[in-house]
Amino acid sequence: MQQPRKTSMTKKFTLAILPLLLVALGGCAGRIATPEGWSGGVVGGDTLYVGTRAGDVRALDIQNGEEIHAGFTLVGEEAQRGVYGTPVLVDDTLYFGGYDGVLYARFTPSLDKKWEEPLYEEGEDEPTRIVGGPTLAGDIVLVGADNGKVYAFDQEADDQQRWSVSERWTFQTGNKVWSSPIEVDGVVYATSLDKNLYAINLEDGSKLWQFTTNGAIASTPAYDEGTVYFGSFDSVFYAVSALDGTLRWKFDGADSWYWGAPLVHGGDVYASSLDGRLYALDKRTGALRWSLTTEGPIVGSPAVIFDMIAIGSDDGRLHIARISDGNPVDSCNMRTEIRSSLAVKEDVVFLSAKDKSIRALRVKTNGNPDEEWVHQPDEDNPVQRGRVEDC
Repeated sequence: MQQPRKTSMTKKFTLAILPLLLVALGGCAGRIATPEGWSGGVVGGDTLYVGTRAGDVRALDIQNGEEIHAGFTLVGEEAQRGVYGTPVLVDDTLYFGGYDGVLYARFTPSLDKKWEEPLYEEGEDEPTRIVGGPTLAGDIVLVGADNGKVYAFDQEADDQQRWSVSERWTFQTGNKVWSSPIEVDGVVYATSLDKNLYAINLEDGSKLWQFTTNGAIASTPAYDEGTVYFGSFDSVFYAVSALDGTLRWKFDGADSWYWGAPLVHGGDVYASSLDGRLYALDKRTGALRWSLTTEGPIVGSPAVIFDMIAIGSDDGRLHIARISDGNPVDSCNMRTEIRSSLAVKEDVVFLSAKDKSIRALRVKTNGNPDEEWVHQPDEDNPVQRGRVEDC
């Protein structure tokens, strides 16, 4: 298949996209005055855990969208309460980072406190911000921050089962870390706005290698069979050897930056771009198999459901396409930007949107989506029955 033709829409996409990206363009000292937060969700059992644009994290019943327990409000200043990265659920604990500069661990499903770790830097008036999400490597918690550091924390309980964390190591990059680190076989892979992908030793935080691109990197990498995949602000998508950081292939057919984490499924890797397209690339060669075009930037990551792939876009739609050839199957127009990554359980897709809503859509085997429920966190009655459904 030929490379997709570049369009005049790219300039409009780039100019319209995201306060965070404007901060990146404005320089290293920039801060977001009022964080929006576009947390993806994670499903554990019958519960969806997700950060909301009301500045809290909620546990919702996946059947009806109602709160199972009272939501947990972030502890930082109200104007800085936001969650961008997708939380991580391991056993009975939910881990997530706040734009208020605190790394959180909360017991599920109650969201009672397990521990909290503020990432304060000496001499700074404001806490270090966390934009990406954490990841777990055994009992070690890994997270990146906008001071350019990747942190590794050990967590332990005393005789009274009171939990605490201690810093194992920090790794300093040359610019902000807005992505989530990943860990495979004792190696941590992390990207930075300093244009580099780093491989870091999990045990002691020493650098194993680095791979340099021509643009800042906000994309969380993905790993599969010895290869690390990620996209850059140079509008190039890369496949790099996990062993030594050498380039295996690159795809330069996109017309704008990459933000969301890629998804590896079967023999392909799926990469979403701010040019409004989802690209399906052969994971071994980088050859373009197909691309799906939307009418707005794509910030989040896709999800596979049945033999289809779903992706949200700033055009306000959840798009569903055949995974075999990328041909559109159906969509749901919610008329509000969708920047979160998608969570899927069985035949239901969960997402959050710019209008602050958290939504569940059931997808039929033919690809037709039906709205299950909408949760509005800033309403007294968050789940309103009888509303006009979007699809």
